[in-house]
Amino acid sequence: MRQTKLLLLALLFMAIPTGLFAYTDGQIVTFNGNTYKVASIADHTLYFLGTDDSNSGELVIPEKVYDGIDITFTVTGVEYNSRYKCTNITSIKLPESIVYLGYDIFGGADLASINIPKNVKSISENVWAGLRSVPKQTVDPDNPYFSSDDDGALYSKDKTVLRSVPSNVPLTGGVYTVSDKVTRITNTCFRLVNDLTKIILPPNLQSISTGFPTIAPTNTLEAFEMAPGGSTPFTTVDGVLFKDTELMLYPRAKDTENYKVPDGVKSIASYAISNSWKMKSIDLNGVTKLAVSSIYAASLLSTIVLPKDIKKYDETTKEGMAEGCFEACQKVAEYMVPAENTDFVAKDGVIFSKPDEDILFLYPPSRAGDTYVIPASVKTIARRGFQSAQNITTMTIPAGVENIHQEAFRGVPKLTGVTFEEPSKVQQIGPQAFWSCEKLTEVTLPAALTSIGDIFYQCSKLETVNIPADSKLETIGKNAFSTNTSLKAFNFQGTCALKEIGENAFANLKDLQTFKFPKSVTSIKTNAFSGCSSMATVEFDPDADILSIGSGAFADCGLTSFDVPKKVQTIGREAFRNCDVLTTVNVTETTTSISPEAFKRCKNLTAINVSKKNTVYSSVDGYLLSKDKETLMIFPEGKANDKFTLLPPSIKKIGDYAFYDCQKLKNVVIPNKVISIGKRAFGLCPNLNTVTFLCDQMIDPDNINQATNDMSFDNGSQAADMFGKINVNVRQDRLGDYQTNAFYQKFKSISPSFTEGTEEYIAVSDNDVDLLSTSRTDHTFVLPAKVTRGGKDYNVSLVGDYAFQNAGNSVKEVVVKNNVKYIGAQAFVTDIAHNKSTVENVFFIESTPTKEMLSTTRFELDETGTNYNEFAPTTKIYVKKSALGAYQTAWSKTVYDVAANLNRRSDFDFTSQIDYRIKGTPALTNKLYSTFAREFDVDFGDVNDSGHRLFWNAARNCPEVIAFTSGEKIGNSIIRMQSISLGEDISKDGLYVPANTGVVLKAVNGSLPSDFYYRIGEDDKWSYSGDNILKPVTVNAKDIVATENGNTNFYISGGKAFRVSQAQQFKSGGKLTIGVHKAYINIDVPAGAKLSLLFDDGEITGIESLNAADAATATGDVTYYNLNGQRVTKPVKGLYIHNGKKVIVK
Repeated sequence: MRQTKLLLLALLFMAIPTGLFAYTDGQIVTFNGNTYKVASIADHTLYFLGTDDSNSGELVIPEKVYDGIDITFTVTGVEYNSRYKCTNITSIKLPESIVYLGYDIFGGADLASINIPKNVKSISENVWAGLRSVPKQTVDPDNPYFSSDDDGALYSKDKTVLRSVPSNVPLTGGVYTVSDKVTRITNTCFRLVNDLTKIILPPNLQSISTGFPTIAPTNTLEAFEMAPGGSTPFTTVDGVLFKDTELMLYPRAKDTENYKVPDGVKSIASYAISNSWKMKSIDLNGVTKLAVSSIYAASLLSTIVLPKDIKKYDETTKEGMAEGCFEACQKVAEYMVPAENTDFVAKDGVIFSKPDEDILFLYPPSRAGDTYVIPASVKTIARRGFQSAQNITTMTIPAGVENIHQEAFRGVPKLTGVTFEEPSKVQQIGPQAFWSCEKLTEVTLPAALTSIGDIFYQCSKLETVNIPADSKLETIGKNAFSTNTSLKAFNFQGTCALKEIGENAFANLKDLQTFKFPKSVTSIKTNAFSGCSSMATVEFDPDADILSIGSGAFADCGLTSFDVPKKVQTIGREAFRNCDVLTTVNVTETTTSISPEAFKRCKNLTAINVSKKNTVYSSVDGYLLSKDKETLMIFPEGKANDKFTLLPPSIKKIGDYAFYDCQKLKNVVIPNKVISIGKRAFGLCPNLNTVTFLCDQMIDPDNINQATNDMSFDNGSQAADMFGKINVNVRQDRLGDYQTNAFYQKFKSISPSFTEGTEEYIAVSDNDVDLLSTSRTDHTFVLPAKVTRGGKDYNVSLVGDYAFQNAGNSVKEVVVKNNVKYIGAQAFVTDIAHNKSTVENVFFIESTPTKEMLSTTRFELDETGTNYNEFAPTTKIYVKKSALGAYQTAWSKTVYDVAANLNRRSDFDFTSQIDYRIKGTPALTNKLYSTFAREFDVDFGDVNDSGHRLFWNAARNCPEVIAFTSGEKIGNSIIRMQSISLGEDISKDGLYVPANTGVVLKAVNGSLPSDFYYRIGEDDKWSYSGDNILKPVTVNAKDIVATENGNTNFYISGGKAFRVSQAQQFKSGGKLTIGVHKAYINIDVPAGAKLSLLFDDGEITGIESLNAADAATATGDVTYYNLNGQRVTKPVKGLYIHNGKKVIVK
């Protein structure tokens, strides 16, 4: 057989982190195929539960278990859990750390032997009850509590208590003789002993354990015998063991079909007659006391007659017939009661109390009929009343029934439905009342029920539980539904008095989809809904009374959002751990205690929003902060991204556990006011590789926690070293401070901000930089999309706080392209002290603005009462027309008015400065022509809200202005001008000018309306690819000379074109200045030739004359233009220009 050894996971380091809490007590966890229960998070201890089926052969349970993150557990015990087994295991090695062995452990394993370590001090009596055979036990000689003999039997240290005999113990003719030293024998001592027929008990035996399983659950056992010569209360009669007047144990294989209890025997102990497979009838004779399960699983027993003198059980005297005295005797078809019995009566084989018949005690398991009508007189269904009823499929509980006791319907194999008549009086249903009713799928519980425990224990097919309207239910207990693995719906059909949901009540129910909490719930305990991975929503009443959400309450759930009910005061540690799809949490004013680990590993959580009225917490941009906004309490992991991770500029401290276990965090920018970093603040952030410090002063390492178990950054002593992975970026002027400090020297690298041209940048991630400052002097500053440093390209993604305060006075405009995702405080203000700026216009090309783009809206800086606006009041902000509404919405600003308890418009709101209509078109008044160029796409066309075209010349049925580029050259010096065409959308012809394209603008009427404007083009995809003699002048005015690139330069002024060489009145040092946002002509023409521009409406510019002969040389053109120079693809009836001539299309 293949042996899979789950080897001891060695400690990486000696220190075990006592302050790193990542789990909750009782939580089920799995490491390397082994499943454990967290025994104590404070002590970091685990109990082993089972291993998966892929492991077989030898199982080595590790002493230490490292969770792969930052906690090393010690395995100190082994415990039973019905869901976890060791089915394929044949050998187990226990670590020295084990101190506790529970009952039924290692379920399904087949062990030949096992060693008990020296530190074990507690072993359950039923420790091996779940094994396929009992192993030979060898106890470490140094163990002070237990010992073993050469045969592998387990004893107390002094060998007076016999605890367990191995299945393969040597026998003499099927007989096992117990050592004379033994005075006590515990349960399961002789479990599954091979070929055992008789046990000779010691002469001084004083006690044996009772209950399930017995001391001798072996099917071959025929008799007990007492060794002579001692002093003991025990005797044997016909192989049956008695103690004084009590029948203690009946051998399972005793060869007696019809057994009569001997005269003088007054009581039968619990499970005294267990699994007797030969007994067909029993005469209870003079018995007056029957314990719980006195007769258990007597497989051939068909009729039981109660003794005539037996009474109902008396709690004071401990005498009488206990409820559930007969268990799992599946062939019993009838119970009988002598007529003279004063306390019981049998009706149709069913036993009731006498005389009122208000308690139903025993229903025969083999009684015919698929249902049973419970008499109206019944108020109580006793313990195990219907247990093992083989034929019942449905059951109606009458309205008069008040109590259903423990295991009342346990193991009813065909039961598919239970109905409670309303108004039901059932207030209590005992533990495991419907245990293992495998076909039960839906239940509606009675309205009078006040509490629910594990009443449906191991009902694996149960899918729906309904709580009726006006329910009195107050408590759902610990582990109540945790074994109902198919549960999908728990429905409250109306009002309910529920107050508390206990620990693990719905834990690990992977099919539970939603939960609607009654208003009255005040407490959700630890791990109540942990592991409900399909539970996408929960719903609370708007006025819910809930006060606390316990540790792990919704851990590992599928919640997408969560509104914390307004009365909740406390949210416990890991309450929402691993809620992978949770994105938003809204916190009310009442919540005053939130564990910093409440939302651990919620990898898509982007916002924790706090009510402005909360007196302890606040929130900015979804970060959880202290009320004064000076301490970062929790960083929502979903905000981490590859480009940059910004923190609120108001914070002075990064709090304890703020980023703890943030797997997605790769980079972070520490703002300028931060002076301290709390314990475990960045612990377990394995992918963090970039930290950018923008601090005014270097953070003193004494204010960065470095204590064992509390360190802000892992140094390798308790979790993987982080320092060797993190690149630190700092301002140039602070570099020396960092480079000479021993603490900061531990980081992988320390890099300064860098200057490229007139700009200073600092890296904020592997691929992105922040523009810290500029001393640019351009008239129009087009922010670069990328910058290169050390051979690596970086995206310019941020414009930093006060970035333009050092810009030259000549900077009048800034063009911001799509690459910029964030703009810092007062970024475009050049005079910070007076909140003024020489920057007159800022153009945004981005079509989808967000609140997060601006520091003031992202971090709610207006709440400080200080104006940190990114733009001076005189600066115009231009955006695309299609994006205007989005900008006005995303960048609108409100502040919370405490007195009025509402948000009001901020005094610093600047959305009135946002527009799409750009004025200042190159002057065309009283001029027919001018030139134009821009750093971004421009559209001279527009429509009003009704869809009608603006600036449209109705008389000519064309736009008021048309943009032309150069077309065909006619002869040596005639250029046919054509309306700019992008080859796709004919409606844009003559109107849409791509970025950095020179054009001639023609005012159709010689001038434009006073309200004329142009706007930023919407498309962002065009570049003019045709031959164009018009050279754009953008960013700054340009000095040109007579020739350039071997061609002659011309300029247009006053509606005329001039050679630069002839413009003496404009020249300075042989140069001519062309104003910014204009264009000039650069063309190869013969010396002395006159340049003529032909606009195909038959007009000449009037710049220089054009003779008809030259015009006639243009041939072969198949394009038609209207009289305003616009291209027409399919001319219809009218006058057009074709081949330089006017033609009429009829």
